[in-house]
Formats: sequence, structure tokens, C-alpha cells
Amino acid sequence: MYMLKVKERERAISAAMELAKEAPQDDRMPLVVKALANYIEKSPLGNRDLLKEVDGLLVRRDPRSALQRVLAHMVEMGASEEPAARKYTTGEVARFFGVSIQTIHNWIAQGRFKGLPPRASGRQFRIPETAVYISPFGKPITVAEAAELYAQEQVRLKRDTMTPEEELEELRKDVAFYERKYGGSYEDTLGKRTDLTPEEERDAALWASLIRMIERRQNRS
Repeated sequence: MYMLKVKERERAISAAMELAKEAPQDDRMPLVVKALANYIEKSPLGNRDLLKEVDGLLVRRDPRSALQRVLAHMVEMGASEEPAARKYTTGEVARFFGVSIQTIHNWIAQGRFKGLPPRASGRQFRIPETAVYISPFGKPITVAEAAELYAQEQVRLKRDTMTPEEELEELRKDVAFYERKYGGSYEDTLGKRTDLTPEEERDAALWASLIRMIERRQNRS
């Protein structure tokens, strides 16, 4: 394994960004981005938020920025000396704890999870496995422990794999969260507005990406 110093990691990431800028801007670039995004999605530490962001950039016909995000992520992960903590969506964490996605958002807002990333809120984001949930009775449990208990239960019930239908249902739950938040469909709310706040712009990109992911999965069936 190659060990990179801090300055070397920074130079590597900078070089990846420059390489993406110099890449030919033609119809091959989106294909390269999609292939690399598929690779990231298949990896044990696949970053779903990154994939949504990349998908949003491709929708906006900005494959160069998408390529920069993908390469920067891959170089950063490869140059890191420590293994990165696995991260989960709020939907996945909701399954581990046996509650609704809205309950997880409520717990986040109430500060029931310790060790979340900076600026964490009820918005869609990923929760690291190292985060600790504090129950009303003061008993702590890490997300990793909850995930392991959930996996053991699924094996006991012989349901240790998620079917395509279950994956599709999880995506639909995420879309439903935004529909409740903004009081309607994407097309009738953020999709037709031009005066979005920074938070609404992030939500709009994630929301549109979720819709496209659902459409792709439905087209496969």
C-alpha cells in the first residue's frame, strides 16, 4: 500500500481536479462518470449522497463537474491512511432501529445522536456508523451495533438480502419525505421555482436525483 503524506494527498486531489478539467467535453465523459459512479456504488463504502450529487450534475448536463467530484472522492479515499467509517442514509438507520424515517429526523433534531457530521440537521444526509444513539433511558448504542443487530435478525428470519422491490420502496420513502416537507410533488414545488435558498437548492438536487433513480429502476423491471 502506498502511504501518502498530508501535502501529497492534497496534491493528488488537486491533480485529479485538473485532470477532469482537461478531459474532452464530449459524449464519452458522462459514460466514464457513470461507470466510476457504479464502481463507487458497488464498494463497501459507497457514498449515496455523492452519487445523488453526481447524478444531479449529469442531469444539469455538467459532466465535467461530476467527473471532478468522482475523481476527488476516489483519490481522497485512496489516499486516506485510516479506513473510512461506513455511512448510512436515514432510511437505512430507520430500518436498523425499527422506526420511521421521520422519527430518525426528529431524533437528529433533538440531539439524540452523538458524533454526527458538522451542520447535521433533519435534511437528507448520511449517518456514520460511529454515531451513538442515546435512548430516553440513557442507554447508548452505536449505529454500527444497531446495524449488526438488524443484520442478525434478518438472517434469523432468512431475509438477509434486500430485493430490488425493497430498494425501490426505500427510494420512494425518501421522495415522500421531500413531498411532505414542501407540500407537493417536485414538479409543483422546487422544480418550478427559480428563487431557491441554498438549502432548497440542495434538497432540489437530491430530490430530482431520487426521482431519476426510481425511474431507472422501474425501467429495468
